[in-house]
Amino acid sequence: MKLLRTAIILSSLSTGAAVGHEQWADGTTIPSWVRESCCGPADAHRLTVGQIKHVDEEGGWLVEGHYYIVPDYRVLPSQDGHVWIFYTSFPNGDQSHSYCFFVPTGQF
Repeated sequence: MKLLRTAIILSSLSTGAAVGHEQWADGTTIPSWVRESCCGPADAHRLTVGQIKHVDEEGGWLVEGHYYIVPDYRVLPSQDGHVWIFYTSFPNGDQSHSYCFFVPTGQF
C-alpha cells in the first residue's frame, strides 16, 4: 500500500517525474531500495537546482523548505535530472532529517 501511495504522489508532483512507480523520467528503473527507503506519500519534494545551495564550509547542502543541512555523503545522483529530497513534515511544524537527497549529475 505504501508503494502505491508513493507512486501516486510522485506521478502527481510532475508530469513525467515518475512513470507509475517503476521508472524515472528517463525510462530507467527506479531501484527497489529507493522506493522502500525514501518514499512516503507526503515525503517527496521536487525542487529545482536554484532551490539548493552547496555550503562548502558545512560540507553539505542547504535545501529550500528543509530545516537541516544535508551532508555531502548523503547526496545521490538524480536519474531524471530533477532535484528530489525526501523528508517528513510533522503536524507540530517539526521535520525529520532527509531520507534521501537526489541531485542532477554535474551539480555535486
